[in-house]
Amino acid sequence: MWLIHHVPSADQHSVFAKGSVPLLPTKKHDCADNVAGDEQTVCAAYKGHVTCAECHSGSGIPMQDYNESHAILPEDPNHPGWARQRRCDQNFDPPCGACDGVGGPYWGDEVADFQPTNCEVVSLPADVPESERMRPEFAEQYSLHQLGSDRLIRTQNQAKHALYSQIRSTLWYDFPLGGESNGTAPDGIAKLRHDSFYDNKVYAALDHGLVSELHFQTREQREANITGPMVSLIHGLLGWGEYLGGCTCVGDPVGVPTLGGLVDVHKVPKAAFLEGADYLGRVKIGVEYDGFKMGDEGHGDMTAKKNMTVDHYIKWFLHLYVDADKESPTYGQPVRFYGPYSGFAVYVDFKKGQPPAEVWDTVCVDNGWGTKEFKPLKHCTGKKLNTYHCMNVEKAHPEVCKPYENKAETVVV
Repeated sequence: MWLIHHVPSADQHSVFAKGSVPLLPTKKHDCADNVAGDEQTVCAAYKGHVTCAECHSGSGIPMQDYNESHAILPEDPNHPGWARQRRCDQNFDPPCGACDGVGGPYWGDEVADFQPTNCEVVSLPADVPESERMRPEFAEQYSLHQLGSDRLIRTQNQAKHALYSQIRSTLWYDFPLGGESNGTAPDGIAKLRHDSFYDNKVYAALDHGLVSELHFQTREQREANITGPMVSLIHGLLGWGEYLGGCTCVGDPVGVPTLGGLVDVHKVPKAAFLEGADYLGRVKIGVEYDGFKMGDEGHGDMTAKKNMTVDHYIKWFLHLYVDADKESPTYGQPVRFYGPYSGFAVYVDFKKGQPPAEVWDTVCVDNGWGTKEFKPLKHCTGKKLNTYHCMNVEKAHPEVCKPYENKAETVVV
């Protein structure tokens, strides 16, 4: 990975012209207890770069074997069977079954800190031909509203002092492919924005807990292994000074996900779930927040469930559920998403089509929740992103955040 992604082309052909290149490991290796000197240095570098996640997520996620203590949750004698419902990863042994890892709303890291849901196996993978399985993908352009839970330390494992909140979110996604793997938008740009209301009372004073994040990545950036900018807006702090964190820009931890279709990067197909996901079967589960409609007040009732027949997919530690009921109005659409420590969501409203252009360059937009702005001194309604001084905290590629700092004249979207 270093050779291809970080060594200049000229050096690739000179320094490595006469020597073999070491390959990525096919299994995990442990350093000997008595390792020292250069060998110790190499071992330390190996530990820090052994997974794609280490280089691409920025979250310090270590490689995990199924038998490591921090990967498998111990059973709670007061809640038998809940541990495997709370968490089951793609590499677990024994492998995840159709009803493993289904999870539910949560409020802490422990086994008991979540609400499990009912699950009944309808068909095992062997009984559902591939042609009849729901495709694990979203649309190429859409707007959706979701209810769920979020964890403010987004790692694969449990973490000390992680903060949780129940949330309401709006997502706008614009990555038109049109059958072309590079994308049909100018510069092949992919765009994602999400506005999230953190509904726990501790966040209420910060403009209803509203946080926006905007992600952009061009074709050129993908090919150069540059993730593009991520602009974060904490609405309650906007306008109070450049260094208070209201608007910051950093290199995106992973780049814009490919949620609809496939994208070729160096002739390798990339997709969130269309590539590399395992099909676990068709199940009937209780999908939370039944009866909630846009315009209703509050966060919705997480205990109100609707039994739905869905196809269950897993990729790494993430689970996606796609409506498989031909009589359902959301047939063929993703309806639920779950990661044991990275987010839980139920999609309560999903509209295909190109999002409004204003969501990419406007700070406060109509996100559909009807929650009015609560900033009596520092209003942001109708203001463009380039109104604000955004802190550029990106170190590796500060140029990707340059358009968003110091009241830049234009914002590249």
